[in-house]
Amino acid sequence: MILEFKNEEIFKNFCLVPMHFKLQNLIIWLASKHRIVITSAYRRKDVHKNDPRIHRTNPLRAVDIRSWTFKDPEALAEEINSVWQYDLFRPRLMCCVYHDVGLGKHFHLQVHENTRFKGGEEK
Repeated sequence: MILEFKNEEIFKNFCLVPMHFKLQNLIIWLASKHRIVITSAYRRKDVHKNDPRIHRTNPLRAVDIRSWTFKDPEALAEEINSVWQYDLFRPRLMCCVYHDVGLGKHFHLQVHENTRFKGGEEK
C-alpha cells in the first residue's frame, strides 16, 4: 500500500481530526490497489471560509486525490463508484467525483453514514 501526501501542510491538516471509519475503509481499499497522493483533507474554517462543509466535518468524511498520475482517471472513478455506494437514498451522489474546481482535475472522495461497499465484505 502506498499513500502519500502532496506536502507537509496537507499531512498536518489530515491529522487534525479523526477520519470517519468508512473513509478509512475506502482509502485502504484504494491504496491497496493504487499509489495515491492526498492533495487535500481537513480544511479549517478559519482558513477556508468559503469551502464546502464536507472537508470540515469531524470525523473527516472527504479527501481529494491527485488524478494526473493515473493513465485513465475516468476509469478509476468508475471503478470506485461501481463498488462504493455513497447513499442508497441519494443514488445521484457518488463516493468518487472526478472534477475540476478551477485548479485542475482531481478525485474528490467522500463518504456518508449510509456509504456501503458493494464489492463484498468491508474490511
